[in-house]
Order: sequence, then C-alpha cells, then structure tokens
Amino acid sequence: MALRESDAGYRELFEENPEAMWVCHRESGQFLAVNEAALRLYGYRRPQFMELNLSHLGPARPPTGDEQRVVPCRQRRLDGTDMELQLTWHPVTFQNEPAHLVLARLLDPTPQAQDQARLQRQVTEQLAQLEAAHRELEAFSYSVSHDLRAPLRHIDGFSHALLDDYGEMIGSQGQEYLIRICQATGKMAQLIDAVLQLVRAGRCELEPREVDLSVKAQIIALELKHEEPGRPVEFEIDEGIKAEADPKLARQLLEILISNAWKFSSKTPEARIRFGAKDEAGERIYFVSDNGAGFDMAYAEKLFTVFHRLHRADEFEGSGVGLAIAQRIVTRHGGRIWAESAPGQGATFYFTLGRRQLTMDN
Repeated sequence: MALRESDAGYRELFEENPEAMWVCHRESGQFLAVNEAALRLYGYRRPQFMELNLSHLGPARPPTGDEQRVVPCRQRRLDGTDMELQLTWHPVTFQNEPAHLVLARLLDPTPQAQDQARLQRQVTEQLAQLEAAHRELEAFSYSVSHDLRAPLRHIDGFSHALLDDYGEMIGSQGQEYLIRICQATGKMAQLIDAVLQLVRAGRCELEPREVDLSVKAQIIALELKHEEPGRPVEFEIDEGIKAEADPKLARQLLEILISNAWKFSSKTPEARIRFGAKDEAGERIYFVSDNGAGFDMAYAEKLFTVFHRLHRADEFEGSGVGLAIAQRIVTRHGGRIWAESAPGQGATFYFTLGRRQLTMDN
C-alpha cells in the first residue's frame, strides 16, 4: 500500500495514533517517519530519531518479500535500557520509496503502558456505548418524524373538519375548544421539528471550511426585517469576521442567536442587535448581543437545557430547544458557548469554534 503524508487520514492514522509506529527504508534501514508514541517509547526527540537507522536500535532483521510479518525483537531506548518488543512489519511505499511501516508493541509492558492499555480499552468501550446510543437516537428521531406526525395531522385535520362542517351545531364554546386543539397540535408539530433539528445537529457530517460569518449574519438580519418590516431594529454587524466551520451549521448557529436577540428585544422601543468578535488570550471569541429583556444569571446553568425557558410562553414564544441546538453545534466544532445578562439589560451570547480561528479582514 502507499502511505502518503498528503492523505487526509495520514495524521489521524499515523501521527496521532496512540500505538508506537515508524517507517524505515526497505533497503537502507534509514528512518523516514516516526510518530509521537514511538518517540515516547524510545525516548528520542524527533530530529535525533530521524538521523538513525535500524542498527542504532539494536539487532532487527526486516522481513523480505511483500508480506506482513510479526516478529519479537529486543531493542534499546535512548537511555540504554532494553525492551522486549513485538514488531509488526507492513511493506508500504512511502515518499515514492520502498519502505516498511512498523508497529512496535511492548511484550512486557510497564505499569504506565498497562495503564495506557486499560485506558484504551475503556475508551473503546465508551465509544461502542456512544455508537449504540446514537443508533437509538436515530431510531427515536425516525419514530418522532413518522409515527407522531401522523396522529397529529389526524387530530388537526378532523378538528378543522368539525369547525367547517359542524361549527354552528357545536356553538361558540365548542368552536373555541377545537381552535385550542388545533393550536396545541401546531405547537406539538413545532416541538417535533425542533427535536429533529437537535438530532441532526449532532449527527450530520461536518465539512469545515472558511466561512464569512459577517455575510451570514447580514443575510439573517435582512430576512428578519423582511418578515417584520414594521419593526425599527438597528443592526450592527462587524465586517470581515471569518471562521473555519461547517457552513450549514454556522448559519444555523447564527440564525438561532440572532433570532433570539430579535425576539427578546421585541418589547424594547429602540432595539439594537450586534454581531462581532474579539481576541482574548490568543482565542477568537464571537458574540451576539442585544438590549432586550435579558435574564437572571442565577438560571444561566440551565440556559442550554432542552425545553428549559427563562421567560413565560405568553411573554415570548419559542420551543425551548434553540439554545440546546446552538450548544451542540459549538461543541461539535470543539468550542464553547456562554452568556452574560441581567433582567431588563439585554443579553450577550459568546461562543468559540475551537478549530483554527480566522481573523477579521483589514
């Protein structure tokens, strides 16, 4: 097989692999690559190791031919101590040269290596449990999207049919009951949609690339103004704010935060909404702020909990899922999200995206 440093999976499969691995030239034995785990195992720094060949580590006889071999071997660390290893030799092509990719594993592991192996087993078990939970979540979302929607449509449809065909017979009180039933089914349908968005935000494949967050924020602001043209809201959107993120999820994240600012400033006479970014301790922090209703920071820990609301439904409508979706999007990008607020003094939501941060254009 060909092992290419330009491959997308090279770093994950080789450089960041917890198993000690190195690559040597098939004929000269000169080392061509080594990962961090191998450097820790042998005790060398990378420049030192790359100047060596097989003979410096002790007697090792590379297999001949193009077949994989697993052989025991005694080799030396930099400090001169010996260790019993099992070397797994894979013939590969590396940098257009015939080479061996070698996995080095201790036969008599130290306590530290035993702890590492135990930790790896725990991680493997946890990953399996997480994958099982994801499958259950997918099954649940399928049930929600199909099994629950059908009876809701029936309730809503027959309620409207009763209103249209028998409205006069059931009187004003009966009509009011049916209207409330229709409103409740509509609310339930919105909650189902919100839960499905939460599931999709955690399961969709990330495709990170450079995203102009300023442009996305400006588009969202225009859409909100188009929906409510009579509202005098002042938007302040800093230009040239970019980040490395999945474009669809970045759009959804900004839409949630800016729409929340729009909603909770609806009772403010001179509403203002701002989107910007700042650098603190070498970290790029993005924020969306408003001068709306705000909230009590005593309840901030529950802010990103599904279905948790800091305001009554008759004050501000909403599903109570949006901020949970926002947190999931940020977490999937390796970032964090938090808020600062006070009742009647607006709110500011801060978030990072974890990956390589891009600065504002000058």
